Amino acid sequence: MSAAQSFHSSPELAPATASQHRCWQQWRLPILCLLLLVSVGFMLVLRMTAPPMDTPVTSWILLWIVSFLPYLAASGLILATRPLEGRWRWIEVGIILLGALVLRSILLPLPPNLSHDSWRYLWDARITLHGYSPYVYAPHDAVLVHLRNFIYDNSRYRNVPTLYPPAAQAVYLLSYLIAPDNLVVFKGILVLLEMVTCGALIVLLRYRGMDLSRCLIYAWCPLPIVEFAMQGHHEAITLVFTILALVSSLSSWRWNAGVTGLLIALATLTNIYPILLLLVVLPRRSRAWMITCLVVCGITVILGYVPYIILGHGQAFGFFATYVSEYSRNGGSVMLFMQWLSEHLQLNGMMAHILSYTVDLLLVGGVALVIWWQRQHKRISMEAATLILIGTVFCVSTHVFPWYNPALLPWIALLIGPVWTRLGGLSIKGLATGMIWYFACASITAYFVTSSSSWPIYYLCIYDPVLIGLGIAAFIGFRRMRVKRKEWKR
Repeated sequence: MSAAQSFHSSPELAPATASQHRCWQQWRLPILCLLLLVSVGFMLVLRMTAPPMDTPVTSWILLWIVSFLPYLAASGLILATRPLEGRWRWIEVGIILLGALVLRSILLPLPPNLSHDSWRYLWDARITLHGYSPYVYAPHDAVLVHLRNFIYDNSRYRNVPTLYPPAAQAVYLLSYLIAPDNLVVFKGILVLLEMVTCGALIVLLRYRGMDLSRCLIYAWCPLPIVEFAMQGHHEAITLVFTILALVSSLSSWRWNAGVTGLLIALATLTNIYPILLLLVVLPRRSRAWMITCLVVCGITVILGYVPYIILGHGQAFGFFATYVSEYSRNGGSVMLFMQWLSEHLQLNGMMAHILSYTVDLLLVGGVALVIWWQRQHKRISMEAATLILIGTVFCVSTHVFPWYNPALLPWIALLIGPVWTRLGGLSIKGLATGMIWYFACASITAYFVTSSSSWPIYYLCIYDPVLIGLGIAAFIGFRRMRVKRKEWKR
């Protein structure tokens, strides 16, 4: 029985009779269309009420939060009913993809009002095309005065070089070459990449024998719609290369080893953490496949940095080292704990960093070894391994902004299931995935935090429920493993 079949056949969620099944199937598509219209209405309201840049956004964020209601209702409908069959299945998928494009297109023309990062992307492209390395020159440097324009005026962190890796810079350059100083064009590229992400997610769902309409969990989520189509954050680039890498690794293409290595490298060249995908795709492969994947990945990463090493006379990392070592209020749970521990032990700056780096290395390294072992023995799926690795990286990160969290949504769509069934009781996977889904969506409340005194409330409402839920799942999982071991010994 496939995962999708077992989910829909659970007594808690499936209708009791065949007639009720048919009734839900008959109404599923019309209800979905109605919820899409409601979502479109919310996006239109968000567009009409969007405040100018650098003005209060509290009321607008409240509307954004309310816009999650039709999305959650649509997700619940998809998860709680049987998938459509025949041509109606593809009609439903087409409506979901069309809805994803429409929802994003509504907000695309708006300037970003929550973050100025996307303006910095265009500034990086602007100075690169004029022969200056963004990893060497900060925007405020006197040598760049003649290049200043409204892109510079809207940028922030003007006193530090860039931290965005080369593949991300390549997309910035592509956008700038198509239309200089045009943020809408850049965001349009991100929307196109998001549609590719939705398509790749459908491929993975089909490969796993699951309801293709689960792609809605990513496609209609207001989080990536606002953060990518409106705010223009480049994490959309990372996500598309990440999910395409897994699709490639599962394919039967002749050159899939090289393509997989290339895609992992490109994802790594937009954000560093996707290099951990090698732990997901390499186990149980032939030696030739592993070598090809590793060689292509390594060469691509090196070649990606070579132009900037030449342009910057050896400097190609900019502000990155400082960014990943600074303490912040919006860091991951492990980083926050280490910050509290260092203050409690009254450690100086160097000792605090050494302790923090040691714990981070042990945690990420330990999880990586466990994932490798589990993948070698086929005890964990690729999507579950990917979600755990991304979650671990976020836990030790010095910053966890809301626009990072769309990276969790595709894997949630592949893993989410009932939290409780009458026959099986509490589902560990369902509880853990549900908690991560809650975190991804609820993290936008970080925009309400305007003072240091507000962060404890944010942690209480966002971090603590997730940690408690994951702790319960881990505890129950450990107990069930002990019971199974005792049964095996008998």
